[in-house]
Formats: sequence, C-alpha cells, structure tokens
Amino acid sequence: MSFTAYERSIGGVNAAVAAAGNSQATATELTAGRNVITSATATSADGVRLPAGWGVGEIMYIANNTAVNVDMFPPTDGAISGGSDNTAVAITANKMAVVMSLGNDDWAITV
Repeated sequence: MSFTAYERSIGGVNAAVAAAGNSQATATELTAGRNVITSATATSADGVRLPAGWGVGEIMYIANNTAVNVDMFPPTDGAISGGSDNTAVAITANKMAVVMSLGNDDWAITV
C-alpha cells in the first residue's frame, strides 16, 4: 500500500493576522491556508477578507484569538454560505471558522 504524506502547513500558516478596516475593501486579506487573528479593535469592527480565485473544495482555517468579534468578508462579488454578495459574517471572539471554497468566490462556513 502506498500513500502520500502531506506537510503540516499546506497552504501556509499566518500566525499573526491583524484584522483591520471596517469594510470589504479595507479588510485584511487572508493569504494562508491557516490564519490566526491576533489583533483587532472592538470600536472599529475590524475585519478580514477571504481571497478570490480559490478552487472548489479548498479549505481555509481562521482562528480569532482576540477578545472581540471580527467581521469576515467574502471576495468582491462573492458570498458566504448563501448570504448576500459582499456581506460579512462574524467570527466570534476566541472561536474558529473553517471555510471551504465553492468556486466563483463563494464560500461555505462552519463556525
């Protein structure tokens, strides 16, 4: 029997994401497969944005390691879990989201 071993950090790890901006256009774009949000400001509703162009079935992990909720936006003209285009969902403080690309910049989420 043969198998393929995968590295632990498929898609890379960003262990220090600073959530910023309070809109889809100004939110911090996530670029790694595994992301840990370590900084966010409660008064400005800071956010992160999912990347455009990921293939169907590709998965991203986002841990919100802050004491405040963080808005997560889809890419421009994309949607999260069948919501309206360009609309954010909240990642609760000290919780994690797992998102899977559905193609066409749409994503499914479990939080």
